[in-house]
Amino acid sequence: MNRKLINGLLILIAIAIVVIISTDFIGNKAGQNKSNPYEYNIEAFKQVDSAKVLYNEVTTFPVLADQLSGIAVSDSSVVVAAGNKLLQFNFIGEEIFRKPIIDTATCITMDGKKNVWIGMRHFVAAYDLNGTLIKRWKSFDERSVITSLAVSGDQIFVADAGNRVVYKCNRDGLIIARIGEKNEQKGVPGYVIPSPYFDLAIDNSGFLWVVNPGRQSLENYNADGSLRTSWGVAGMKIEGFSGCCNPAQMTIMDDNSFVTSEKGMPRIKLYGQHGELKGIVAPPDLFDAGSYYAPDVAVDASNKIYALDFARKQVRIFKMK
Repeated sequence: MNRKLINGLLILIAIAIVVIISTDFIGNKAGQNKSNPYEYNIEAFKQVDSAKVLYNEVTTFPVLADQLSGIAVSDSSVVVAAGNKLLQFNFIGEEIFRKPIIDTATCITMDGKKNVWIGMRHFVAAYDLNGTLIKRWKSFDERSVITSLAVSGDQIFVADAGNRVVYKCNRDGLIIARIGEKNEQKGVPGYVIPSPYFDLAIDNSGFLWVVNPGRQSLENYNADGSLRTSWGVAGMKIEGFSGCCNPAQMTIMDDNSFVTSEKGMPRIKLYGQHGELKGIVAPPDLFDAGSYYAPDVAVDASNKIYALDFARKQVRIFKMK
């Protein structure tokens, strides 16, 4: 290729570069950044139709403690697990007591006998409503990460995120059955647990419901451990469950409606017993900017919803409009 031709090509390339730079500069004046079509923006999904918000926040009270891990409600009080302490409040938020517990709590529930069951990392302990230790179970194993408890009569169900299984136990901690392990014959797909969020609850008919967080679904089991039914859909829209592992928290009301709580983009919702969205309890804009963790949720006998807001260190109470 001769020198004149090479020089001509170089001139054309230089002109093209100048044109591209000039066009880009003109289209991007100071303060006018080009939009990124691939930008991950969740702001649009935080907008909620106000007609779908079924609850009002009626009161709050502070929880002056660190390492909040869970909330439960009885007919007489609210209990909160925080680090290695058990705190009890009355319904107007006055602290009744705070008592030490034997290890760092990971979750909490109550039963009809007014016992408080607290999950630690590897084991479970029971306390009475005065904060006195009743019993401590043996550790499951070193891989265990206990994330949720539910009581049905004399049976205690324990969610172990570390071993990806639910234990059905008696009140002394003896394992009666292992639920949710992958079993094609029973139609059980197995739990997908990307992070230590793995919740469960018992409905008013006595059936066990377990969140399969990596599948964004809730699974319902028969007494023999076979899968009875499931529901749930992944998605950022209000009907779905967003992110890698949601709902992170949930509880079940007396009419078998589900209260779910999501992390990443915190929001609390109400679903019917067959998984249809009934409405919103707390939309994303009710949570502080930058909030990430899903509030733990509990329900009282009058169907008020109690949310333990980890960012604000508050109990927030919601009532149907």
